Amino acid sequence: MVDENNIKNSFRTVKGDIMQIQGELLNIKQQQVHILEQLEKIYSKLQNSKPKTKVIAKTVTKTPKKKYIASKEGNKFHDQHCPFTKNIKPKTKIIFKSKESALNKEYKPCSCVK
Repeated sequence: MVDENNIKNSFRTVKGDIMQIQGELLNIKQQQVHILEQLEKIYSKLQNSKPKTKVIAKTVTKTPKKKYIASKEGNKFHDQHCPFTKNIKPKTKIIFKSKESALNKEYKPCSCVK
């Protein structure tokens, strides 16, 4: 026949394993609650903070747009108010809307360009 003590010991072992798993599950649940609380704090901070890009967009729209002028024959570009721009012939004059576009065409900035 089957030994009753072996069966009792098996049930005790299983019961101990189940209790250990329940304790681990409780610990995981507490960690989840803590993580969710931290995420809620972060989310509320993000909701209350103002994006900085709007401020930058406002200042960019208020500044007047500059033009940069270069000669097809030269290798430098100038600010539109630079005295050297008066010497550029109308046939060879190139007008750029930004510094980046002049730099992309491999022109170097004059000392008047800031």
